[in-house]
Amino acid sequence: MQTTRMPAETGLAGERRAESAVRTAFRYDINGLRAWAVLPVVLFHFGIPGFSGGFAGVDVFFVISGFLMTGIVVAALERGRFSLVDFYLSRAVRIVPPLIALCVVLLGVGWFWLVHVDYRELSLNAASALTFVSNVLFWRRSGYFDSASHEKWLLHTWSLSVEWQFYLLLPLAAAFAWRWRRRAGVIALLSAAGVASLSWSIYATWRWPDAAFYLLPSRAWEMLAGGMVWLYAGQRKLPAALTRVLEGVGLALIALAVVRFDSSLSWPGGFAIVPVLGAALVIAASRQRSMFTGNGIV
Repeated sequence: MQTTRMPAETGLAGERRAESAVRTAFRYDINGLRAWAVLPVVLFHFGIPGFSGGFAGVDVFFVISGFLMTGIVVAALERGRFSLVDFYLSRAVRIVPPLIALCVVLLGVGWFWLVHVDYRELSLNAASALTFVSNVLFWRRSGYFDSASHEKWLLHTWSLSVEWQFYLLLPLAAAFAWRWRRRAGVIALLSAAGVASLSWSIYATWRWPDAAFYLLPSRAWEMLAGGMVWLYAGQRKLPAALTRVLEGVGLALIALAVVRFDSSLSWPGGFAIVPVLGAALVIAASRQRSMFTGNGIV
């Protein structure tokens, strides 16, 4: 894969400048949306009543990741400063050090806390997390909602593995489509991939539910939905009245999923459209002074 870069833009510095072009201002709405996504997930795993569908917060995170990564890649392509190596290195610098720290701490605690067989399992889980294939491992071992899975200390890394796998493929696909028809090519390819992924997710959730939950092919559409938001609305100023409506409907959809859904549903499948659409609407609204996503608490 050939990469292009301006002479003054070298190494990670060039990648950071490309990213800064996307993040011209701090997105308080996305930062707040992260808070609204992580809280239901935590409360769901603690079994707090009223948050039976809190696992849908992960789907919100996927939309956010797709929005940000698509913006970084396409903005760099538009400026002729895209470097595949720099993109990967930039992701690794942000993700790998805290992930290593987490695994080291848990392995240290587990050495004193766990029996031998459980410590071996933890070590395997840590190795799979650090190589970003833990989603495959957990798929092969048990379902996400099984009681045994809730005792796995690194279960949550499955979603990080899915995101990393998406990060590996997105820039390759975008760079290929850009050489084909530039921005229109990127939109066409990512749209087609999103429709295919959603269709597969609905079928696979019914046919192979555990694989559909954990694996990238049935999850990619959620991140691609975020990418579509960036491509269509990420750089547009919408009327204030419309943004209030979009945010309100979006937050209502996320709340609906968190409060009314539960682990008896086949997930993700078609049900995941509800929180994914909600997150997409909130991001598209881009309300930086919102009382819901822009306040100090979130």
